[in-house]
Amino acid sequence: MPVSAKGKVDIVSFLMNRAIAAVTILLSAAFFGAQAQDADGLPDRLRLGVIVAADEGARDRVEPFRLALEDIADLPVDLFLMETMADAAEAIAAGRIDYARLSPSAYAAVHQLCACVEPLVTAGPDDFPARFYAILVAGAGAEKATLTSLKGTRLAVGGAHAVTGYRVPLANLAADGIDARSHFGALVEVQNPLEGLRAVLDGRVQAALAWSTLAGEAKNGYTAGTLNDYYVSGGAGFENLEIVWRSPPIPYSAHSLRKDLPDVLKRRLRAGLMDLRREAPDAYLAIEPDLPGGFEPVVHADYRPLLRTFEDAYATVLDPAGR
Repeated sequence: MPVSAKGKVDIVSFLMNRAIAAVTILLSAAFFGAQAQDADGLPDRLRLGVIVAADEGARDRVEPFRLALEDIADLPVDLFLMETMADAAEAIAAGRIDYARLSPSAYAAVHQLCACVEPLVTAGPDDFPARFYAILVAGAGAEKATLTSLKGTRLAVGGAHAVTGYRVPLANLAADGIDARSHFGALVEVQNPLEGLRAVLDGRVQAALAWSTLAGEAKNGYTAGTLNDYYVSGGAGFENLEIVWRSPPIPYSAHSLRKDLPDVLKRRLRAGLMDLRREAPDAYLAIEPDLPGGFEPVVHADYRPLLRTFEDAYATVLDPAGR
């Protein structure tokens, strides 16, 4: 049966009113749902990703940490074993896990990929601040070497993927206004940082890139790093090396959480992790066996030296071809 113009208007009005009512119901549900989430705000479970590499006993090894994390979060914690750091980075970026212990470079890579993570704590090797530095080392002479005095000389560097032997120092030198490719006469690739120090001492290059904690006594090469390795090995000429430049401090690790998790959970986890070495040392060492010094709080800005290595502004200086 044909519908009159008035009837069409009535039908349209009816459908619009129904649509408005439906939208109102949906908005109300979203509002009250958001209110409920604000009151509770916690997920049902926390998904923990742990990198196992070739460790067949990894699940048993990290169980004390998983249990401690359950107590801290007051939530069930599911364990997901990842073969590599890249797997963990991809999983947390994709939202398949909520928490992972990442390397500083992996944290920067994930942030570049999705800006969806934030760091809670980092671990340290001892009771000194849990930070290390990329450094530029030159031979000590009658006058103290400077970046200016090294202009046009040869610099020993690591391979293009080396973090403290290439990527961090080149990007952060550039941030300081020094383009290593144009400032130095040549970048000479060496097998490892120790070989770079030897190259400085035997005159093959005039400076080399390395790393150090810069904590403890300078006369012993500090507590750890390339200078300490050279000192401990009994290498000749140690006293003829000096540090010319250092990067900003770099955290050793990044215990990272998905950014979209509620702040109440982030605060709870950070506080609990800070006390973990004292309250449950076995649980702490289960996740940080190589860094027994305990956790310190970190924020995103602490990883700036690594974040720079993924920024377009420093792509040319990091490109081995200089493109």
